[in-house]
Amino acid sequence: MIKISCPYDWVCGQEFTVEELSSHDRDFVISATAKKMKLIFIECPVCKVTFSYNPSTNESIASDMINPDQQVKKEPLRKTWKSFNTLLKRDQAEIPKIYLDYLLSEQFEAKLEVWKDQDSFELFSYDALREVVNIDGKDYVNARQLKGFALSLNELGQETNYLAKSIAIGQSGTSLLFIDSRDQDSLFIFHPDGGDTEKTNLSLKDLFDKHIK
Repeated sequence: MIKISCPYDWVCGQEFTVEELSSHDRDFVISATAKKMKLIFIECPVCKVTFSYNPSTNESIASDMINPDQQVKKEPLRKTWKSFNTLLKRDQAEIPKIYLDYLLSEQFEAKLEVWKDQDSFELFSYDALREVVNIDGKDYVNARQLKGFALSLNELGQETNYLAKSIAIGQSGTSLLFIDSRDQDSLFIFHPDGGDTEKTNLSLKDLFDKHIK
């Protein structure tokens, strides 16, 4: 005897036979099976919720409810390119053209190994640069995260003008990889936990020479 399963396994998920359906649904399933129909709607006799059912394959499909355990992936909030460019101009910050060329090229690689035997940095994509993040209660785009941290450090008496104008291009854990605004070429790492910066052995020219020839 064929058993039908309720597809709402997070609230019911019970199995039942055609005979356990309401008289209307029982006759409907028998008729639909004879006609080789592939989609009908019936009601679970246990939880009383309607679902889609394929008599040909005995497949039950949830149709009226959403599993609360399934997280709906939301698109990240992004600034428009017009707003993003206006923001950069206002902050007197600039993404070097050499890096934009690399970012938009087919040679772009999202992962960058800065130190051997340590986790690689995930470089922000062209769109991810303008995704909005919250730093100390204020919103910034990914590329300008350092401005938020610099404001906090400045309150502690640290000189952070160059940091505030630098562009963040990647992340590993909480650490940010950024282009030093003082020469628009050197790559540094900012560690939010201690507020210190660390110079790497890499530069934008290294990326450009390696991937775009």
